[in-house]
Amino acid sequence: MDYNSGRERVSIPAGMVNRTVQDWEDAALSAIAKEGLASLAIPKLARSLNVTKGSFYWHFASLQELIEKSLRRWEERDQTTLGELREIADPRRRLAALFEQAMEQREAHGLYIVLASSAVPQAARIIRRISNRRLKFLIESYTEAGLKPAEARARALLAYAAYIGALHLRLSKKQEIDSYVAHALKTLIPARFRGASRQNAGAPSPTQSIAPRRT
Repeated sequence: MDYNSGRERVSIPAGMVNRTVQDWEDAALSAIAKEGLASLAIPKLARSLNVTKGSFYWHFASLQELIEKSLRRWEERDQTTLGELREIADPRRRLAALFEQAMEQREAHGLYIVLASSAVPQAARIIRRISNRRLKFLIESYTEAGLKPAEARARALLAYAAYIGALHLRLSKKQEIDSYVAHALKTLIPARFRGASRQNAGAPSPTQSIAPRRT
């Protein structure tokens, strides 16, 4: 089996678990979210995957390469999620789906908190891009919902600030999360423009569960 172009062709020893690049990236993201970048270590990741630490080098040249690819994958996931949400035509429903989805992604919460305070330049750049991308999404959705540009931006900043605050509260119980989401929807999608751009008279309320189907 050939891993990474330009590297020596190697074979997996009989009986050893075959872990993919994605498996290592997932393990790294989980570890970063729980313990931070500084705690990331090849031996610990190998144990979590039930493989030898030497197998790490079948996929990556260094721990730094794993970190870079893992963070890039997280950013790509975030882009994919926003792309799926943009398929929701009604901006009210789109905003509600974003709030619900954002609060469900527990690993993403840990990653954001850890990376936002990291001194690693790449981490800071990724957080900035993700934040800018989500703010743009919010502004566009609020504008489509009937707000003027300046008000749409102010509302988007308020919504994003509320989300970041919720992350730091580290809500863990489903009842707490559901209550927060319900209150956020009522507060951040106010009735005075809630129906401004309803496309269908029978469109569901923004408080209904309308997150895009996951595959």
